[in-house]
Amino acid sequence: MPRSRPALLVVACGLVLLEVLVLVAAGVAGTATLLRGSQVPAVAAFLVALALGAALLLGAAARGLWSGRRWGRGPVLTAQVLLVVVSASLWGSGAGPRAGLGVLLGVAVGAAVLAPPVVAATSRTGQDDVDERD
Repeated sequence: MPRSRPALLVVACGLVLLEVLVLVAAGVAGTATLLRGSQVPAVAAFLVALALGAALLLGAAARGLWSGRRWGRGPVLTAQVLLVVVSASLWGSGAGPRAGLGVLLGVAVGAAVLAPPVVAATSRTGQDDVDERD
C-alpha cells in the first residue's frame, strides 16, 4: 500500500516543477538567441547548457523527493538558496516585484522541503530498498 504524501511535499514538488519549466523556457529562448547570432556564441551556449542542466537536475531531484528519497533535498535546497541570492541582488539593482517573486518562491520551496513532515516523508536511502527485499 503506497504511503500518502504530505501536502507540503506536493506543493514543493509542484513549485520545483514550475522552476524546471522556467529553466527549460530560458534554455529554449537562449537557443533561439544563439541561432540568430545576436550574442557571443560561447556565452549563449554556456547559459543554455547551464539552464538545461539545472532543469534536468531539479527535475530528477523533484522525482527523488516524490519517491521519498532524501538525496533530492540537497539539490532542491541549493537551487533555492541560489534563487534567493540572485533575486535579492536583482531586487537591489531595481528589478522590483519580479525579483520579489523569486525570493518568495525560493523561501516557500525551502520552507516546504525543510518542514518536519516532508523531512520524515523523504528519508529513504538506497539501503532501504535492499532491506525491503531481504
